[in-house]
Amino acid sequence: MKTMTSQLIQQAKSTTALDLIIQQLQQVRVLPILVADDEQQAITCVATLAEYGLRAVEITLRTPNAMKVLAAVVKACPDVCVGAGTILTPQQLQTVQDTGAAFGISPGITPTLARAAADSSLPYFPGVGGASDLMLAVEHGFNVVKLFPSDLVGSTKMAKALGGPFPDVRFCLTGGVSLESTPQLLLQSNVLCVGGSWMCPAGLIEAGDWNAIGQLAAAALRAGQKNS
Repeated sequence: MKTMTSQLIQQAKSTTALDLIIQQLQQVRVLPILVADDEQQAITCVATLAEYGLRAVEITLRTPNAMKVLAAVVKACPDVCVGAGTILTPQQLQTVQDTGAAFGISPGITPTLARAAADSSLPYFPGVGGASDLMLAVEHGFNVVKLFPSDLVGSTKMAKALGGPFPDVRFCLTGGVSLESTPQLLLQSNVLCVGGSWMCPAGLIEAGDWNAIGQLAAAALRAGQKNS
Protein backbone atom coordinates (compact mmCIF):
# COMPACT_ATOMS: atom_id res chain seq x y z
CA MET A 1 0.00 0.00 0.00
CA LYS A 2 2.85 2.39 0.84
CA THR A 3 4.41 1.83 -2.59
CA MET A 4 1.10 2.59 -4.28
CA THR A 5 0.72 5.76 -2.18
CA SER A 6 4.23 6.88 -3.15
CA GLN A 7 3.46 6.30 -6.83
CA LEU A 8 0.25 8.34 -6.63
CA ILE A 9 2.03 11.23 -4.92
CA GLN A 10 4.78 11.10 -7.52
CA GLN A 11 2.21 11.19 -10.35
CA ALA A 12 0.55 14.24 -8.79
CA LYS A 13 3.89 16.02 -8.50
CA SER A 14 4.77 15.19 -12.09
CA THR A 15 1.86 17.22 -13.41
CA THR A 16 2.37 20.32 -11.28
CA ALA A 17 5.40 21.97 -9.71
CA LEU A 18 7.88 19.33 -10.84
CA ASP A 19 6.97 19.84 -14.49
CA LEU A 20 7.41 23.59 -14.18
CA ILE A 21 10.87 23.20 -12.62
CA ILE A 22 11.96 20.74 -15.30
CA GLN A 23 10.69 23.08 -18.00
CA GLN A 24 12.71 25.93 -16.51
CA LEU A 25 15.86 23.82 -16.35
CA GLN A 26 15.27 22.71 -19.93
CA GLN A 27 15.17 26.34 -21.04
CA VAL A 28 18.21 27.59 -19.14
CA ARG A 29 20.25 24.35 -19.14
CA VAL A 30 22.58 25.63 -16.38
CA LEU A 31 21.91 25.46 -12.62
CA PRO A 32 24.09 27.64 -10.35
CA ILE A 33 25.15 25.91 -7.13
CA LEU A 34 25.61 28.35 -4.27
CA VAL A 35 27.51 27.66 -1.05
CA ALA A 36 26.81 30.50 1.38
CA ASP A 37 26.64 31.13 5.11
CA ASP A 38 25.61 34.80 5.07
CA GLU A 39 21.97 35.57 4.38
CA GLN A 40 22.39 38.99 2.79
CA GLN A 41 25.27 37.87 0.58
CA ALA A 42 23.20 34.92 -0.60
CA ILE A 43 20.17 37.10 -1.33
CA THR A 44 22.25 39.56 -3.35
CA CYS A 45 24.01 36.75 -5.21
CA VAL A 46 20.77 34.99 -6.16
CA ALA A 47 19.19 38.27 -7.24
CA THR A 48 22.23 38.98 -9.42
CA LEU A 49 22.13 35.53 -11.01
CA ALA A 50 18.45 36.01 -11.78
CA GLU A 51 19.03 39.49 -13.21
CA TYR A 52 21.45 37.99 -15.71
CA GLY A 53 19.11 35.19 -16.74
CA LEU A 54 19.73 32.31 -14.31
CA ARG A 55 16.40 32.18 -12.51
CA ALA A 56 16.87 28.78 -10.86
CA VAL A 57 19.49 28.12 -8.20
CA GLU A 58 20.54 25.36 -5.83
CA ILE A 59 21.65 26.41 -2.34
CA THR A 60 23.67 23.65 -0.71
CA LEU A 61 23.27 22.61 2.90
CA ARG A 62 27.02 22.59 3.47
CA THR A 63 27.41 25.49 5.90
CA PRO A 64 26.29 25.89 9.53
CA ASN A 65 23.75 28.58 8.63
CA ALA A 66 22.63 27.04 5.34
CA MET A 67 19.01 26.35 6.28
CA LYS A 68 18.50 29.94 7.50
CA VAL A 69 20.17 31.20 4.32
CA LEU A 70 17.82 29.05 2.24
CA ALA A 71 14.73 30.36 4.04
CA ALA A 72 15.90 33.96 3.71
CA VAL A 73 16.56 33.65 -0.03
CA VAL A 74 13.22 31.93 -0.65
CA LYS A 75 11.45 34.80 1.09
CA ALA A 76 13.48 37.59 -0.51
CA CYS A 77 13.49 36.20 -4.07
CA PRO A 78 9.96 34.95 -4.76
CA ASP A 79 10.41 35.09 -8.54
CA VAL A 80 13.43 32.78 -8.47
CA CYS A 81 13.17 28.98 -8.42
CA VAL A 82 15.22 28.35 -5.26
CA GLY A 83 16.07 24.78 -4.34
CA ALA A 84 18.22 23.06 -1.74
CA GLY A 85 21.12 20.72 -2.39
CA THR A 86 23.07 18.26 -0.24
CA ILE A 87 19.93 16.80 1.32
CA LEU A 88 21.14 13.71 3.18
CA THR A 89 18.26 12.73 5.49
CA PRO A 90 14.45 12.68 5.57
CA GLN A 91 14.63 15.26 8.37
CA GLN A 92 16.55 17.67 6.17
CA LEU A 93 14.08 17.03 3.36
CA GLN A 94 11.18 18.05 5.61
CA THR A 95 12.99 21.14 6.89
CA VAL A 96 13.76 22.19 3.32
CA GLN A 97 10.09 21.85 2.44
CA ASP A 98 9.17 23.92 5.48
CA THR A 99 11.32 26.80 4.19
CA GLY A 100 9.17 27.01 1.06
CA ALA A 101 11.99 25.91 -1.25
CA ALA A 102 10.91 24.92 -4.76
CA PHE A 103 12.85 21.65 -4.96
CA GLY A 104 15.43 19.44 -3.29
CA ILE A 105 18.52 17.65 -4.58
CA SER A 106 20.76 14.99 -3.03
CA PRO A 107 24.28 13.89 -3.94
CA GLY A 108 23.21 10.24 -3.66
CA ILE A 109 20.30 7.99 -2.81
CA THR A 110 19.33 5.65 0.03
CA PRO A 111 16.18 3.53 0.41
CA THR A 112 15.10 5.58 3.43
CA LEU A 113 15.56 8.94 1.75
CA ALA A 114 14.02 7.70 -1.51
CA ARG A 115 10.87 6.59 0.32
CA ALA A 116 10.60 9.87 2.20
CA ALA A 117 11.06 11.89 -0.98
CA ALA A 118 8.53 9.81 -2.88
CA ASP A 119 5.99 10.36 -0.10
CA SER A 120 6.74 14.10 0.05
CA SER A 121 5.10 16.78 -2.07
CA LEU A 122 8.48 18.50 -2.57
CA PRO A 123 9.84 18.11 -6.11
CA TYR A 124 13.04 16.14 -5.67
CA PHE A 125 16.04 14.99 -7.70
CA PRO A 126 18.08 12.14 -6.18
CA GLY A 127 21.74 11.67 -6.93
CA VAL A 128 23.05 8.60 -8.74
CA GLY A 129 26.48 7.27 -9.62
CA GLY A 130 25.55 4.19 -11.62
CA ALA A 131 22.90 1.67 -12.63
CA SER A 132 22.05 0.34 -9.16
CA ASP A 133 21.42 3.85 -7.82
CA LEU A 134 19.30 4.62 -10.85
CA MET A 135 17.24 1.46 -10.43
CA LEU A 136 16.42 2.57 -6.89
CA ALA A 137 15.50 6.06 -8.10
CA VAL A 138 13.25 4.76 -10.87
CA GLU A 139 11.65 2.27 -8.48
CA HIS A 140 10.51 5.24 -6.40
CA GLY A 141 9.20 7.21 -9.37
CA PHE A 142 12.12 9.56 -10.13
CA ASN A 143 13.11 10.00 -13.77
CA VAL A 144 15.18 13.18 -13.48
CA VAL A 145 18.31 12.62 -11.42
CA LYS A 146 21.63 14.21 -10.54
CA LEU A 147 24.70 12.38 -11.88
CA PHE A 148 27.40 12.98 -9.26
CA PRO A 149 30.31 13.33 -9.20
CA SER A 150 29.88 13.52 -12.93
CA ASP A 151 33.52 13.88 -13.92
CA LEU A 152 34.55 10.87 -11.82
CA VAL A 153 31.76 8.48 -12.87
CA GLY A 154 31.98 9.05 -16.61
CA SER A 155 30.01 12.23 -17.33
CA THR A 156 28.25 12.01 -20.71
CA LYS A 157 29.68 8.53 -21.34
CA MET A 158 27.89 7.29 -18.25
CA ALA A 159 24.71 9.20 -19.16
CA LYS A 160 24.77 7.70 -22.66
CA ALA A 161 25.37 4.18 -21.32
CA LEU A 162 22.55 4.47 -18.78
CA GLY A 163 20.25 5.78 -21.49
CA GLY A 164 20.08 2.29 -23.00
CA PRO A 165 18.29 0.50 -20.13
CA PHE A 166 16.72 3.74 -18.83
CA PRO A 167 15.50 5.62 -21.93
CA ASP A 168 13.06 7.86 -20.02
CA VAL A 169 15.58 9.19 -17.49
CA ARG A 170 17.27 12.59 -17.82
CA PHE A 171 20.34 13.77 -15.98
CA CYS A 172 21.69 16.89 -14.36
CA LEU A 173 25.47 16.62 -14.47
CA THR A 174 27.35 18.15 -11.54
CA GLY A 175 30.91 17.73 -10.37
CA GLY A 176 33.79 18.98 -12.48
CA VAL A 177 31.55 20.94 -14.86
CA SER A 178 32.99 24.21 -16.17
CA LEU A 179 31.97 27.05 -18.45
CA GLU A 180 34.18 25.59 -21.18
CA SER A 181 32.78 22.05 -20.94
CA THR A 182 29.11 23.04 -20.70
CA PRO A 183 28.22 23.25 -24.43
CA GLN A 184 29.76 19.84 -25.19
CA LEU A 185 28.10 18.16 -22.19
CA LEU A 186 24.70 19.47 -23.21
CA LEU A 187 24.97 17.83 -26.62
CA GLN A 188 24.19 14.48 -24.97
CA SER A 189 20.48 13.98 -25.61
CA ASN A 190 19.48 12.71 -22.16
CA VAL A 191 21.29 15.49 -20.27
CA LEU A 192 18.67 17.96 -19.07
CA CYS A 193 21.11 20.46 -17.57
CA VAL A 194 24.45 20.91 -15.89
CA GLY A 195 25.20 22.43 -12.51
CA GLY A 196 28.20 24.11 -10.99
CA SER A 197 29.51 26.75 -8.61
CA TRP A 198 31.74 28.59 -11.09
CA MET A 199 29.07 31.28 -11.53
CA CYS A 200 29.17 32.26 -7.86
CA PRO A 201 32.66 31.60 -6.47
CA ALA A 202 33.25 32.27 -2.80
CA GLY A 203 35.96 34.86 -3.44
CA LEU A 204 33.70 37.10 -5.52
CA ILE A 205 30.86 36.73 -3.02
CA GLU A 206 33.11 37.72 -0.14
CA ALA A 207 34.39 40.69 -2.16
CA GLY A 208 30.85 41.75 -3.05
CA ASP A 209 31.81 41.83 -6.72
CA TRP A 210 28.29 41.39 -8.05
CA ASN A 211 29.16 42.74 -11.46
CA ALA A 212 31.71 39.97 -11.94
CA ILE A 213 29.19 37.38 -10.80
CA GLY A 214 26.67 38.85 -13.23
CA GLN A 215 29.15 38.47 -16.08
CA LEU A 216 29.83 34.86 -15.10
CA ALA A 217 26.08 34.21 -15.04
CA ALA A 218 25.63 35.76 -18.48
CA ALA A 219 28.47 33.66 -19.87
CA ALA A 220 26.99 30.51 -18.34
CA LEU A 221 23.60 31.30 -19.88
CA ARG A 222 25.20 31.73 -23.30
CA ALA A 223 27.08 28.45 -22.93
CA GLY A 224 23.88 26.67 -21.95
CA GLN A 225 22.02 27.94 -24.98
CA LYS A 226 24.87 27.65 -27.49
CA ASN A 227 23.49 24.51 -29.11
CA SER A 228 19.80 25.42 -28.82
